[in-house]
Amino acid sequence: MTTYEPINDWRIRINGMEHGVPHVHVEFRDGSRVSVAIATREVLAGRVTPAKRLAPALNDILGNEAKYLDEYRRLNP
Repeated sequence: MTTYEPINDWRIRINGMEHGVPHVHVEFRDGSRVSVAIATREVLAGRVTPAKRLAPALNDILGNEAKYLDEYRRLNP
């Protein structure tokens, strides 16, 4: 598992032994969690309210897509 440093009230985590679409987990300080597809930034599971709280994390995933995808593939060969 790789956990990146928190940014404001959220952080990105990538697990090993995952399946399906390459994705990251976005975890918020209040315990809210969502799984987000790296390539499309589609929310695969979970919910955050209000939804606009997720926008900065989605921008981060967009800007770091290659890094997160490489790490996902390293942990999930």
